[in-house]
Amino acid sequence: MAPPQWVATSAAPVKTATVPAETKKPAEKLTIVEAKIDVGLGNTLYLRGQGGGLSWNTGVPLTCIDSKTWRWTTRSPEKLTFKLLLNDSIWAQGKDIVVSPGKRVEVVPVF
Repeated sequence: MAPPQWVATSAAPVKTATVPAETKKPAEKLTIVEAKIDVGLGNTLYLRGQGGGLSWNTGVPLTCIDSKTWRWTTRSPEKLTFKLLLNDSIWAQGKDIVVSPGKRVEVVPVF
């Protein structure tokens, strides 16, 4: 008769780690800024502001969609506060524009 087989078990307690719940990030929503203006051949519209990667110090160019439409988009959970500039040097008249995340705003700037 064969001797009994023994299975070794660990007497050490099993350690469990408590993993903190993930911190929920606000959902990044597509925000669209569209400007309706013909700025003339060779000119470009820029945005400066706050939120969505914008800065008040350096402008980001909008994309020319057609002769009278310029567009800039971002995915961000933040509201945007911005102004448009012609060639990143001439500020549009009026107050700063504010848009909530996930919204589309159409602007007709005056320079």
